[in-house]
Amino acid sequence: PVDGRAVGAYPALEALIPRRYDGRPPDRLDSGRNCSEQKLTTLRARGLAEVRFAGGLWGVGDRSGVTLALFTAPGLTGAMLFEFYETGARTASRTDAIQASDTTVGGIAGRRLDVLNDESFQTVITWQVADGTVRVILVGSDVRETVTRQAHEERVAAAIAASTDPANAPSAPPATTADPATATPAATT
Repeated sequence: PVDGRAVGAYPALEALIPRRYDGRPPDRLDSGRNCSEQKLTTLRARGLAEVRFAGGLWGVGDRSGVTLALFTAPGLTGAMLFEFYETGARTASRTDAIQASDTTVGGIAGRRLDVLNDESFQTVITWQVADGTVRVILVGSDVRETVTRQAHEERVAAAIAASTDPANAPSAPPATTADPATATPAATT
């Protein structure tokens, strides 16, 4: 297997992404898999050989955005995925003010990472929704577009609401979608 990401690579996973944020559908919805050591980093060290994912991206301004995503692999836990993001933040060259904390999303325990990355407020929230399945919220707010931490927090709260609102629940996978276990995404460069 190779790393890959494409629109429609794993339609059954894409169908599990919330349909709307800020009253509109995502600007981009795609899916794929990571299986290389370079992409998996800490997840490989935890014994995972492949992780599949889907995500919707909503652009907010020119340099800000919200991603609502889902990751799945046998044995994947919320703690493992949080470690993946936290390690990336702590080893990046332009990150400051890194704060990790416990949180709750829709009544489910999760973890939250807040970072100032260069000139962007960034928040990552992970929570386990089933065995081997973890939901993630990623919010990046450019400080020139989102000048206060409070405005960023409002964006995070809206992303949590979009991820937990039953009226915004993802649709069930269509009966005609390919089995994600046998789908082969297009390789990316």
